[in-house]
Amino acid sequence: MNEASFTVDVSADDALKFAELSGDWNPLHTDPKYASKTTYKKPVLHGAFSAGLISRLAGMHLPGVNSLLYSINLRFLKPIIPPVSLLVTGVLNYRGGGSKQVNVSISDNKSGSRYVKGFYEFGYHEVDKHLPPKVSSPNVNKPVVLITGASGGIGSAILSLLGDRAIGVSRQISSQTTVISDLEKIKAELPDCQLDGIAHCAWELPDNLRFVDLNQPIQSIETHIASPLRQIQALAKLLKERGRSGATLILFGSTFALPGRHNYRGPLYSLAKSMVPTLVRILAIELATKKMRCIGLVFDIIDGGMNKGLSDVARLSHADRVPSGLLASPEEVASQVCWILDNKSSLASGAVIDLTGGSIP
Repeated sequence: MNEASFTVDVSADDALKFAELSGDWNPLHTDPKYASKTTYKKPVLHGAFSAGLISRLAGMHLPGVNSLLYSINLRFLKPIIPPVSLLVTGVLNYRGGGSKQVNVSISDNKSGSRYVKGFYEFGYHEVDKHLPPKVSSPNVNKPVVLITGASGGIGSAILSLLGDRAIGVSRQISSQTTVISDLEKIKAELPDCQLDGIAHCAWELPDNLRFVDLNQPIQSIETHIASPLRQIQALAKLLKERGRSGATLILFGSTFALPGRHNYRGPLYSLAKSMVPTLVRILAIELATKKMRCIGLVFDIIDGGMNKGLSDVARLSHADRVPSGLLASPEEVASQVCWILDNKSSLASGAVIDLTGGSIP
């Protein structure tokens, strides 16, 4: 989700409650008699009340429950005088270097007149892994997006952007995902709702061993190649059964499936990821009978998630291969995934879209 909004009705009593909580009893905000002698004629809503609405936008909508506000920069264009119905909106705006920023505005919900504009910057707080699993309850009356690997860097970023439009599953415990160790059980664990799509972020990451040095090659191939194939098959079947018309299955490829790039992640990872382009085309044909899509996305090294342990030297080395000199963040990947999910063009089905930033192999 690249934008979000909500409306709120603010009364004079709400302003007084805020004064009580904050201790700011400035008569301009609380005393009608005093305010009548000013140019505003009526008590003006506290500026910090507006900041609180922006905090709500960040914490509950964009990016969502695991957001961490770094800064809020607001400009007050005109006073807000209760009672009034306000429209609070935010639009995601990625800046250079992968920083996360949301442009915001607060306006009159009826006239459209804007009271406040500005932006806030955000990140994500670390999830306490000792917390019990918890699922944000999606609205069962509207289709949701299923995200596998939702405790990882990309998966959690997609989950945060989509908010109540998504439900995450993972084999690791986090505050936003339910633990599902067997993909065959996903259907039973899901709420009774249609699927708008599936973003398959989960992937087994093998040790970086040479193929000839594998101690148990058959078991390794079963774990890292056969098992991912079965997972994708199960997810495609689930989408056909529970998906609505236009639903999308998103698979993630990797530049490490390209010749000369396999050593970094190991041969089994490269072999498994090399299946993605063919699978995308096969599933696009099979899902077309239900008017559904399958789309592949290929990214290069992501600055975060499973790569968060990269050394500065390695990070710079990978960044040198990208024309911009910047590595994508999980949040930037999530933004592209959300755009694909929201853009329902059938022309994209079967395509493997290069989003590597022009990375040189």
